[in-house]
Amino acid sequence: MENKLLEKGFKGYFIAVAVLMYYFITQTINLGLFITYRHAFALLLFASALLCFLIKPNIARGTATIKAVLVYSSPLLITIVVSLFIWFVGQVDTAVISRGLSSSFVYNNMVSFSFGAVAFLYIFGEKGIWYNLIAILISNILMICTIILQNGIGVFFTEFFKLIVTFAGETGDVIVQAEIHELAFCLGAYLIYMLYKPKKNIVFFVLLALTLFCFVAAFKRIGIIAIAIALVFAWLLKFIAKFKKDTAMRLTVALSVIVVLLLIGYVGIIKLDVFTMLEKAGVDTSGRAVIYNAVDKFYEFSPEFLGNGIGFLTFQLSSSMMVDVSAVHNDFLQYFIDLGFWGYIIWLTSMTTLRVCYFGKNGNIENAILTFSLTLYLVIVSSTDNTMNYPLLTTVLAILMIGNGFDEKVRNTEMKIFGHISDVNKSAKEDSIL
Repeated sequence: MENKLLEKGFKGYFIAVAVLMYYFITQTINLGLFITYRHAFALLLFASALLCFLIKPNIARGTATIKAVLVYSSPLLITIVVSLFIWFVGQVDTAVISRGLSSSFVYNNMVSFSFGAVAFLYIFGEKGIWYNLIAILISNILMICTIILQNGIGVFFTEFFKLIVTFAGETGDVIVQAEIHELAFCLGAYLIYMLYKPKKNIVFFVLLALTLFCFVAAFKRIGIIAIAIALVFAWLLKFIAKFKKDTAMRLTVALSVIVVLLLIGYVGIIKLDVFTMLEKAGVDTSGRAVIYNAVDKFYEFSPEFLGNGIGFLTFQLSSSMMVDVSAVHNDFLQYFIDLGFWGYIIWLTSMTTLRVCYFGKNGNIENAILTFSLTLYLVIVSSTDNTMNYPLLTTVLAILMIGNGFDEKVRNTEMKIFGHISDVNKSAKEDSIL
């Protein structure tokens, strides 16, 4: 009885902290330096799990989570190492270095948010995936309820249905308030996971329905396209894996390499001023042609281009540019300008092929396919938005990539370390949602 009450207490506490993390998206705390609420709550989740580990350690779970976080967060390490090299060669001022490091560690620290994600996995195992989703839904529904209370339920749903029918062609003044980009992209990742691994469970269908509702309320067209493409590849690879697992694994890795090559070419296309050509041809690029032309002077598409260091382009856009935007709305162009030709390639590889190979190791084709499909989703939405600067999406992708098959990974880890599986790890049920 005590164990059940304790488990419910832990569950309520972690979900409550996560709700706060997903709800307070833009607010900041002044601690001598400004830190976002979401970063503070991510650190609180990690600190809470760490305290539990110190009191009653689960070595296998701790080992599995730390190794996975280090691999998942390797793009951050690469951006720092490459930037340090660029700054050293360029002999830049310490103010530039401080600005670049603060953007990586204070605002969008991939390690902090990854550890915040795996705090759920360490405490609850794979059930943590669903508790995290519940936290997102509670925070998003609270936001939507606030909008409804302020404007009326009739107005909200009238604009909601018009949004769907016109495929976001007509967006009302009320429904646009529900367009919380960061949460929409988080829920899009969950939709891929849930549709790739559906469960015959009433709780699952309720969560799926709520996830769809909140995602559609925000209605990011690029998100819908990305989900569709990611699922097509996931289902196709899953079908191939039924007959030829080795072939499916090699194909998944090969596709991740192709993604890297395409993203290198994507920057080359931008440098060739193709977006201006599209504008002249009558294609609406939403002002991106103007933005790309404005930043054109900061880079060359050449192996000799070393880059400017992380945070460079963000600073230029916010302080010295003549374009009225604070972001280039293209993560890949931004990282190319910051990290240079070779740094960009290494960063891309760590974000794509390295993750696919690590999470799909030991022939775990399901993990490899899921990791690739989520990576493909991230790549597509980041090609038109600054999605990689959304730390909450980093959290969600971490918990899904690391969490899929997590309980089995823990058992394998414990068997390797101790030669047996403890009762707490043996009793974990992967198929259980709540």
